[in-house]
Amino acid sequence: MIQEPDPIQNEARRARRERRLPPGAACALCGETDPAVLRQANLLPSTLRLLQMHHALGEANDEEVVVCLCLTCHAKATAAQQDAAALPPGRASTCLERIVYAMRSLGSFFQLLADWCHRCADQVTRAIKSLDEHLPSWRGLPGMA
Repeated sequence: MIQEPDPIQNEARRARRERRLPPGAACALCGETDPAVLRQANLLPSTLRLLQMHHALGEANDEEVVVCLCLTCHAKATAAQQDAAALPPGRASTCLERIVYAMRSLGSFFQLLADWCHRCADQVTRAIKSLDEHLPSWRGLPGMA
């Protein structure tokens, strides 16, 4: 027997997802905010968490500096740390070594942020060109100066 959609149950499920997330939950890199795909970390096994805390300085260097990322962006950020040789095999033995690892780690994260900023700027540039082409009067609208 084929079941019909149940709008009341669907809305209840959406509301439960939203209540489980902190206010304003979003991936810090891609901006994903849809509660259907963002779930608080303690609700799923660690390999399936879709909203994770990324240690921007590397967990061995500083456990407290974290940023909330979706699963995909967290994987990218961790791979960037690995590519930058920013993750020591254990805890670095001196504070100066921890600073080196932390700076490499933070630099790799900033590069991801910079790439995101460039992509956003490119999207806005395309939107401006489209507006100029199809609706040139947009520049005279209030708040556009």
